[in-house]
Amino acid sequence: MSQSEHPQVVTSGSASPAAKSPIRKMCFFATLGIVLASGFPLLAFPEAGERVINSLFAFVTVKLGWLYLLSGLGSLSLLLWFAFGPLGGKRLGEKIEYSTFSWLGMLFCAGVGAGIMFGGSIDWAYYMKYSLLGAPVGSLENARMGCAYGMFHWGPICWAIYATLAVPIGYSYYVKKAPVLNLSQVCAELLGVRAQGWPGMVVDILFMAGLVGGSATALGLGVPIVAAAIASVAGLKASFSLQCLTLAGVTLIFSVTSYLGLKKGMCRLSDFNVYLALSLLAFVFLVGPTLFLTDMGISSLGLLASRFISMATWIDPAGENGFTQAWTVFYYAWFVAYAPFMSIFIAKISRGRTVRQVVLGPVFIASLGCGCFYMIFGDFGLHLQLTGQLDVVNMVAAGSGATAIMAIADFLPFPALYKLVFAAVTAICMATTFDAVSFALAATTTRTLSPDEEPARWNRLFWAISLGLLPTGILFINGPLSVLQTASIVVGLPVLCVLWLGVASFLAEHHRTGWADDTA
Repeated sequence: MSQSEHPQVVTSGSASPAAKSPIRKMCFFATLGIVLASGFPLLAFPEAGERVINSLFAFVTVKLGWLYLLSGLGSLSLLLWFAFGPLGGKRLGEKIEYSTFSWLGMLFCAGVGAGIMFGGSIDWAYYMKYSLLGAPVGSLENARMGCAYGMFHWGPICWAIYATLAVPIGYSYYVKKAPVLNLSQVCAELLGVRAQGWPGMVVDILFMAGLVGGSATALGLGVPIVAAAIASVAGLKASFSLQCLTLAGVTLIFSVTSYLGLKKGMCRLSDFNVYLALSLLAFVFLVGPTLFLTDMGISSLGLLASRFISMATWIDPAGENGFTQAWTVFYYAWFVAYAPFMSIFIAKISRGRTVRQVVLGPVFIASLGCGCFYMIFGDFGLHLQLTGQLDVVNMVAAGSGATAIMAIADFLPFPALYKLVFAAVTAICMATTFDAVSFALAATTTRTLSPDEEPARWNRLFWAISLGLLPTGILFINGPLSVLQTASIVVGLPVLCVLWLGVASFLAEHHRTGWADDTA
């Protein structure tokens, strides 16, 4: 594709430093306006806002569940073609910027956030009230299916959705040398010069608004865990004030790391967090029921492998129990809301890596990492349930998910220390996720950005602080963060259209011109 066709594609050497380049004011202020306009009704009229959002949520999950399931399979098929097709050996840029450990660490911490700490521990307990693929409620087979479903929800399809646009964005940024890091640039083949006009602006604004909304889910899952850990160790009562202080603390952490940048901030923080998380997993595996964890983990992996296609296509057309809509579609829609951001972030940290590495890292290695949380944390809680030591199922049914996680910890040696480390990992997961989110938002609103640059510090810091304001407001009026979690699924719907517009544009360009860098 020539520069005369798309004048915005210039060499990175001609781009002015990101810190001095002007922001895209329309994109910046339009997104901010949408967030404020949508957030104000939730703050001013929380009950009415919750009813409207729940109605929209029901429409998305029930009426459009099939769309999300097909989209997930489409993403996985696309990435497998990227990895094992003619593009697998192509390289995104000249040199590898981050070590494999740091690359995987940032990838994992940014993608899973606090969701894996919460879901990996007790998702199975929520699932046991459903009959899963015909397994009777309360049976051991249903418990195994619950463990397998946890790994399925955070498995290859999840990460395929996350990485759907990673290769197209990395191709545009590192191979074509486009001095911008946003979604509209990836859609330039279909949008043409309009990628620089209002159609491209709409693409970026939809992505940013969906991302801000989707980010609330991670806070909604993580804040109660950290607050419950502090309350349990300090002998306090989990309260509104404690949750506000927890949210403020997490916001401070990711604001500081966002200000420091990817290399000095997030890279070091995610490396440290990976070591902490691995230590927790090893501790539970070694001091817990090791044989049970091993046997159940292997059984769940086998069950996942043998029933993968059924899980990926079970839409529950008769409406027997609503599990698909309540959980599978919920997770898929959440991943879709995050997908453009994760694709931008994966592309940014994957400089110099092959297409095959960029694809297989998330889809297989990150999926295996998520599976370890379910096979160790989750199966330890299941062991307590099956042996009658702790009724985790009734605890989560009563709405005490975070409290149940802390109760499970009481059956381990040194429970107080374990809870504090668990809370620290959760808080850092949230911080690294929001650090990456603020980077993606700042990059999208920056007019020019070369591969060796990062968005202006004030821009990164602005979005980092803004990401904590809406959930803080909901807590301030004593409203449930679950409202924001539900809202994030609703705002993710238009993002799905943007996602596949980018895929179609990349495939059309590749079909017409091939890979621009013939030396790759």
